[in-house]
Amino acid sequence: MTVQKKYLSQFTMFGTVITITLFTPNQPLIEQLYDYLVKMDRTFSMNRPDSELMRINQQAGRAPVVVSATCFELIQTAITASQNYQDSFNVLIGPLVKLWQIGFGGQQVPPRSAIQARLALMNPADVQLDAVKRTVWLTKPGMMLDLGAIAKGYFADQLIWQLQQAGVAHAIVNLGGNVKILGENPLTPTGQWVVGIQAPKAPRGYPALQVVTPAKTVVTSGIFERYFKIGTKLYHHILDPHTGYPVEKPIEQVSIITTSSTLAEILSTVAFFKGATIGRQLIDRLPNVEAIFIDQNQQIQITAGLQHLSEGVYADE
Repeated sequence: MTVQKKYLSQFTMFGTVITITLFTPNQPLIEQLYDYLVKMDRTFSMNRPDSELMRINQQAGRAPVVVSATCFELIQTAITASQNYQDSFNVLIGPLVKLWQIGFGGQQVPPRSAIQARLALMNPADVQLDAVKRTVWLTKPGMMLDLGAIAKGYFADQLIWQLQQAGVAHAIVNLGGNVKILGENPLTPTGQWVVGIQAPKAPRGYPALQVVTPAKTVVTSGIFERYFKIGTKLYHHILDPHTGYPVEKPIEQVSIITTSSTLAEILSTVAFFKGATIGRQLIDRLPNVEAIFIDQNQQIQITAGLQHLSEGVYADE
């Protein structure tokens, strides 16, 4: 009898630990995926002055910038989402993120005047995209794209596509809070996968519950890793594009389960802003999308499509 094995490859990138799990060894393929992510870092990093994204930001208010097809595609997707969900999702939030510096040493609330000045630089209508010339132009000085709320989803989708193209039948890609699965689980008779949903206040890797699912993506947005406190007040990194302050909702975390990791990244932010009640109503209207909300009392609420899966969604004992 052949015993099925798992082959895990781990490395650090994008400020998180990335894990790729295969079920047959394939080091050249792992190196190909690693090289792809290095290229994506050079394209989209906010911490590299020579990245394509930073070239766009550096030319804000000056001139359009010709970009690669990959860069244009993701920015176009991100701007469309920012227009569709203007109350919550906005990839022009860069000036606000840079002002607060939450998770990057920021420990104080910026002056209201400084926040208001940044909010004036966050209108998606002020971005000009030319698909023919493949240019991106931020038309006001000081504007700044920050694709952190969508990029890992796009990368996960692309990694799974590359695995499929290489003939891989089963795999797991984990980009730290973003999991995408390929094929059936070769270790279970049903082919289903078990995905842990991180407990907000617990150490990384400790699940609040687990989901039994076919191959999908699970993306989690939460406030439990990047924040600072002043007295008893907590200031987290999910900033409201209308007020300029951390969004105030009685939930700590939302996880989206669907097929597109890019879409899941967008919806995890949108659903967090909506909160559990309105968020569940929003997700219930979307085909093939489910959500799990965990509030500040660690109470769990799930969307209608998960209600009947009593054996599929359960709290860890």
